[in-house]
Amino acid sequence: MSEEIAILPPFKEKFSPKNFGSVSLYIKDINQISKFKKKIRVYVNIRSKTFNGFKSVNVPKNVNHLLFGKNTGHTKSFLKVIKNKAPKIVEIHNRPKSALEISKSLAETKIFLFYHNDPLSFKEYSSVKKRLQILDNCHLIIFVSDFLRKRFLEGLPKNKFSKSKLIIMYNGIKPIKQVPFKNKKLNIVYVGELEKKKGFDIFLQSVTQIVDQFPNWKAHIFGKINYKFENSLNKHDRVTFHNFKNNNYVQDFLKKSSISVIPSVWNEPFGRTLIESINSGTATISSNKGGLREINKYFKTIILNKIDKKTIYIALKKLIMSNDERSYYSNNNVSGTPFTLNKITSNLDKHRSSILS
Repeated sequence: MSEEIAILPPFKEKFSPKNFGSVSLYIKDINQISKFKKKIRVYVNIRSKTFNGFKSVNVPKNVNHLLFGKNTGHTKSFLKVIKNKAPKIVEIHNRPKSALEISKSLAETKIFLFYHNDPLSFKEYSSVKKRLQILDNCHLIIFVSDFLRKRFLEGLPKNKFSKSKLIIMYNGIKPIKQVPFKNKKLNIVYVGELEKKKGFDIFLQSVTQIVDQFPNWKAHIFGKINYKFENSLNKHDRVTFHNFKNNNYVQDFLKKSSISVIPSVWNEPFGRTLIESINSGTATISSNKGGLREINKYFKTIILNKIDKKTIYIALKKLIMSNDERSYYSNNNVSGTPFTLNKITSNLDKHRSSILS
């Protein structure tokens, strides 16, 4: 058996600076300073360059992808690639079906399953029966928020399993040096999917009204183009759509800006943009849905329990009209909270250490 830690993201995640999703960023960040980094291999369907500092292995497409679907095909291809060199640990992200299949094929391997989304959203793998099977076959089940952990536990019989298997490991960040308040630009920033579930449509209406009323302010939107909103973008000379940008670019932009808005109307699994906005020193307006609540309770943020055009407008106006208010909500310290990468990586490595020599 190999001393390797094999990490298997979903098929769509390419773990590349030019093509990544939130799961790829999580894997990169949480393993960047791991003491086991040299033992890590990330298995992805890509032949081009992946994130620097990581060893990756291409998992090629084959006939199984056509017969069984992308993720089942990806799992079968992964098992073929590792052949007889079974890793001691396989860490599977966001694919409970893959976790069960790999556990059957690699009986001696310890399976870590990471949930980045609602466990009850995985169709047939959301049933009580399947979740109990997952508990039986995985060494650890890791959630990016307590909200997701509680969702996983819904309807499960008590005292049938050990809750010690269920671990929370947030999306972590490195505390950064913030730009002095006086040097920040009068920017309002939205980062994320251009989707109604994210409250983007409501935000766009509110922020357009705001920049009309306050001509010194500008709004900036970061996210992949969505044809549903294509005709609404770049219609205002002070509302700029930047399309998709790499994470470092967005973080640098946030750091120099004054206000960030996270107006989600659905239950966020965690809320990466929220913690990154707080860390960057922007005054942050946030929904309190799902995992966002766990972040908000540690920091000074303007919390919107109701998301509509009026509440976002009022919150923005409050911050714009008062330097003291913006300064107050910009002044947060991430270091003493559970969201620092050092703490999260150390916790993950502790669990790995009990398996690896």
